[in-house]
Amino acid sequence: MNQLPLQGIRVLDLSWIIAGPTATRFLASMGAEVIKVGSARRPDPSTRGPAFQAYNQSKLYASLNLSKPEGLELVKLLLAISDVVIENFAAGVIERLGLGYDVVRAARPDIIMVASSGTGHFGPHTDYVAYGSLLQHYTGWNSISGHPNREPVTGGLWADPWVGMELAMVTVASLNNRVLTGEGQYVDFSMAEALSACLPEAVLDYQMNDRVKDPMGNRDDWYAPHGVYHCFGSDRWVAIAVTNGSEWAALCGLIGRSDLTSNSKYATAEGRRQFQDELGTAITEWTMQHEDIEAMRLLQQAGVPAGPSQDILRVFQEPQLSEAGYFNRVKTRDGEERDLPGLPWRFEGTQAPILTEAPVLGEHNDYIYGGLLGLSQGVVAQMVEEQIIY
Repeated sequence: MNQLPLQGIRVLDLSWIIAGPTATRFLASMGAEVIKVGSARRPDPSTRGPAFQAYNQSKLYASLNLSKPEGLELVKLLLAISDVVIENFAAGVIERLGLGYDVVRAARPDIIMVASSGTGHFGPHTDYVAYGSLLQHYTGWNSISGHPNREPVTGGLWADPWVGMELAMVTVASLNNRVLTGEGQYVDFSMAEALSACLPEAVLDYQMNDRVKDPMGNRDDWYAPHGVYHCFGSDRWVAIAVTNGSEWAALCGLIGRSDLTSNSKYATAEGRRQFQDELGTAITEWTMQHEDIEAMRLLQQAGVPAGPSQDILRVFQEPQLSEAGYFNRVKTRDGEERDLPGLPWRFEGTQAPILTEAPVLGEHNDYIYGGLLGLSQGVVAQMVEEQIIY
């Protein structure tokens, strides 16, 4: 059986919380040996919650106090035997720690350093401290999310895992470039720019038409009907997206309202968008007679794009995800088993992704300091006593 694509790659993970650990979790699942570095002096804040178990699967975990000169020297030794180093501190933090790219490159000239921050490491806002939830506001995402005439959506933490996946892809691309050129590189990754790149229509609409996009709920700029409709049962809904005339006719036939297709004001998508409220009433009269899964099945059979709007419990129980292999059973150190998310892609002809439970701080100190760096047990014990390995 072929190896996983990143077999033989070592990644030094200096990141924390969500975005960086998500990226290195993907790299570890694809076969890379990921060494997460943390310290009891300043623990990863995500350790307090269950999300840590998903973001840090399949990694090794070393405890190391970077505030001590001896700790800094140990990091340099690890850099010398690593292919990639990833950090996602605020701009300037890694340099103040004494681990800027010049130092990293001196330890290994062809290393790839991926530095992710809220707004990047150059520009007038580079010193801003930012989390993904704040950047969703900074980039305008939340201003166009939600329903008209209501306050913008204020929460959500989707930006960090989204950026984490992009960081993983950038890292793999950089590794591929090194194979072709033999050169390492420094990657300055801006979370704000990554999020803004996902809003091309809104940005171009302002540039070309001097028009600021407003929130529109579940509706669409072009398609109609397009929304989420109440079904039979408490808090049950089905999403429907009509994208052309044949789907519109199929929808009308299914709900028993062929009269709508003969009405000229609904003949075009523009007309249907204009009268979505009254169309929504007609559609809801039909959806309320069906449970959401049944409504989706009937709509799909008729050729109308549709799907149930599910809560997290139902997503977890979704047979498509479990039977397709997305959820994976992971055995924990206390002997229990837990289903955790896997990879959203498959590699044909290779071994299964590496998925183990998240480690605890210092769990792999013996292997990392003794096995990889060759330090004696006595030296390691002394460093533990002096809170260098801490």
